[in-house]
Amino acid sequence: MLRSRLLALPAAALMALGLASCGTVQVPAGSDAANPVCAQIVLNAPPEVLGMERVETSSQGTAAWGDGEDTIVMRCGVTPPGPTTDICTTLADGDGVEVDWIVHELDHEVFLYTTYGREPAIDVSVPRSAAPDQPSGAALDLTTLITRNIEATDRCVGPGDLAD
Repeated sequence: MLRSRLLALPAAALMALGLASCGTVQVPAGSDAANPVCAQIVLNAPPEVLGMERVETSSQGTAAWGDGEDTIVMRCGVTPPGPTTDICTTLADGDGVEVDWIVHELDHEVFLYTTYGREPAIDVSVPRSAAPDQPSGAALDLTTLITRNIEATDRCVGPGDLAD
């Protein structure tokens, strides 16, 4: 039953499940994972996200934290999203450092956050089980890492931001 269910899930949901082989989280690389900025992102990724320890991943430009189905996965070098009507939110740390994220909820089990207005783009998949009360906390834990390495070239806007 689990195998057939896994085949029906999108790739982002699969990586969030933290499927591991010999202790390594199997993660598909982003199309621009070889970008040198992604190497800096991965090298400087924090040892913990949401209190979960970093674990080894299978692909360039990726990092993961946690264990089993509670694994949080970051991929650098994913396709940057263009203008969208999807939910876009700005997350800021206590020092006023901000990153805009497009947010998708996949099958009510995984939240997928994708940076908006930054290239290379980064996505972070957060299983609901890893952060039932605040899935955005994982993206927030990566805010400083992202802003130190990738400059924002665009921002989220909403209807209230548009001039008449």
